[in-house]
Amino acid sequence: MENNTQTIDLDLLRDASRSSPDPLAICNEQGSILFINEAMQAFIDNGELAEKTMARLADPESPRLLRLQQNEHSPHRRLLRIPFGQFQLIILIEHDEDPRIDRLRQRLDEALKLSITDPLTGAWNRHQFNELIRIEVPRAKRYGQPICLLLIDIDHFKKVNDDLGHAAGDQTLQQLCSLIREQIRLVDSLFRWGGEEFAVLLPNTSLAAAHFVGERLRKAVAGSRFEPAGAVTVSIGIAELERDETAQQWFERTDQALFAAKEQGRNRVVCADSDPDRLIGSPAGESPFLLAWKSSYESGHPLIDEQHQELFRLGNRLIAASLDSDTAPDEFVDLMDVLIEHAAQHFHDEENIMAELEYEHLARHRRAHNGLVERARQLRERACNGTVSTGQVVRFLANDLVRQHMLTEDVAFFPSLNTSAVQHD
Repeated sequence: MENNTQTIDLDLLRDASRSSPDPLAICNEQGSILFINEAMQAFIDNGELAEKTMARLADPESPRLLRLQQNEHSPHRRLLRIPFGQFQLIILIEHDEDPRIDRLRQRLDEALKLSITDPLTGAWNRHQFNELIRIEVPRAKRYGQPICLLLIDIDHFKKVNDDLGHAAGDQTLQQLCSLIREQIRLVDSLFRWGGEEFAVLLPNTSLAAAHFVGERLRKAVAGSRFEPAGAVTVSIGIAELERDETAQQWFERTDQALFAAKEQGRNRVVCADSDPDRLIGSPAGESPFLLAWKSSYESGHPLIDEQHQELFRLGNRLIAASLDSDTAPDEFVDLMDVLIEHAAQHFHDEENIMAELEYEHLARHRRAHNGLVERARQLRERACNGTVSTGQVVRFLANDLVRQHMLTEDVAFFPSLNTSAVQHD
């Protein structure tokens, strides 16, 4: 998973600068000039950019705005330096409100979008995947949050191209991306890895929950009709990041799971094997202050049980952070955000399951969920303002929201899950 983002960005910036009627130059972080367009070259050829000015242009310590030697035609001409990623763009302007500045910023926005997205599907591209992985993997390990990767491959996609043409293949890719977006959360990220293969990054998601998402996606694709391709299926490989593995090793395990899904007949989801003790979200030890998960808390529903266990883990991290004097306030709020977000997602999924089972107390359960989330968000705001103690936050989030609600409201719902399982056997 090499990072070629710089080369791609430079090519795009060159293209954007080359076609611009405005005088532009591109410098790297060290101040070396990498490209000058024809409009800027004209000023150099005319001697309007003297050697001394070029030296100042290449000096990263020089001010962002460089005044040029005045003449009777352009007494206020100057060079404006605009940072862009690992580059700096230099534009010749006449005054501070010069419309060239807005035109350049618009071109930069377009170049940035092209550099990180797939033009056909609008999904993030492989280079953006590498960039996000570089950020998300250390973050997951730092905060002890599980993170999963899905690799999705369209089954027999070559046949669509061969039988119906590449235009039909492109339509299939676009329709699949739209369907995937409908099945994942806003915090999840969709990437086009290449050809008919896509990746989905699921932060703060355990393997069991990711498997549920994968199966839901697989069924949604198989149950849809694509135009003009008709019936389409996908194979999906999933892996949860382990504590000591690199991003490359994680990707390779996911790819092996995808290969297994295709080898086993396609149109299926395969999860890579993991050692529970090596997963990021696995407990690192026990403490009398922490919440203890017991097998008697299990409902028998894999998604609900996995989400409940994750709530326990997140609650314990919040407790541990409250007891650690080195925990910065913003870190504590970050942990609150993760727990609240996971709780809200769990409540949403649980309510959908209750609705499918026509659970008679769904409305009461939903009201309880809404009240808990609203109270949690209010506490979060007070924590940011410093008007509530960490002890009060922990007592509500770890005790009321996580443990008490699960052991009262949720336990009352569990028999309905067991009844449904018996009816389907």
